[in-house]
Amino acid sequence: MMFKDLHPSLRNAMYVVLFSFTALVAATFYTIRLTFQHFEPVMDKNYYEIGLNYEKAIENQKDLLSQGYQLTTNWDNTTLLPLGESNLTVSLNQKGVLAKADSIYIVLERNATTKHTARYDLTPSNLSFTGKISLKETGTWNLRIISSINGKTFEREGKITVR
Repeated sequence: MMFKDLHPSLRNAMYVVLFSFTALVAATFYTIRLTFQHFEPVMDKNYYEIGLNYEKAIENQKDLLSQGYQLTTNWDNTTLLPLGESNLTVSLNQKGVLAKADSIYIVLERNATTKHTARYDLTPSNLSFTGKISLKETGTWNLRIISSINGKTFEREGKITVR
């Protein structure tokens, strides 16, 4: 016995302390193991560059909005999208008239996780861009449409619900 020379009440207290310390160490290692098993990287790998260019991106967005640019999709009037593949058509308009974008892609993501984040590059078709988007899970998704217009990035964000 480890504490045989101690008074019985003090001996019991020492065993409680020893047991508590062992449980704390075990819980710490279990937490570390869970962290490494379910590790997810930061939301955006280029966060440093994005932070450096944040002011410029806001200026570009404001400038393009003041010029009357707007992104529209065939999903705009849809409240619920079906599970599976759906066709998406995105058009760039300037003051109500179709305009030309250099490229358009979309990013589908969930809040606070990168597990199901997906990027889809859309294909040019006349003055719009189209693509098949795979909606693999039900629920609410954040939809970001990012277009490049003469070297400037123009973005629209919204939410879609998949049932």
